[in-house]
Amino acid sequence: MGSYSVRRSPIHGRGLFARTPYTPGDLVGEYQGRLIDVSEEGETSSAAIDDPAYTLLFAIDETHTIDAGVNGNSIRFMNHSCEPNCEATVDGAQVFVHAVTTIRPGEELSYDYNLRPGDASDWFEEYACRCGSKNCRRTMVDPELLS
Repeated sequence: MGSYSVRRSPIHGRGLFARTPYTPGDLVGEYQGRLIDVSEEGETSSAAIDDPAYTLLFAIDETHTIDAGVNGNSIRFMNHSCEPNCEATVDGAQVFVHAVTTIRPGEELSYDYNLRPGDASDWFEEYACRCGSKNCRRTMVDPELLS
């Protein structure tokens, strides 16, 4: 497993940056936090924040979410990108992040959030993407919902 650090990000707030190289398939880390029932999402660490796009929640299935605001690790600072260099996969009640491209030291680590919000009046405003990639879709919402 490689190494990373948290620092100011040109994408949004703080981000996660590679300190060592990664090759496709390398484990970056596990997204950790408190496992909660979806019905408790109003009681999460992210619920008190007015910005709906700022979240420390990772849905692992229809009924469970990981709240990285409680017992979370640095992986929670990984920003969204429409052209990510990492991918998050769910394995039971755990989420693992692996590199999908070759990543050099100093590069920001990112994955596609593929958000699936409920009823949002304007996904492009409320969940705006700031990744700056040439193929940016302007939102962190799952592209399947945009069709």
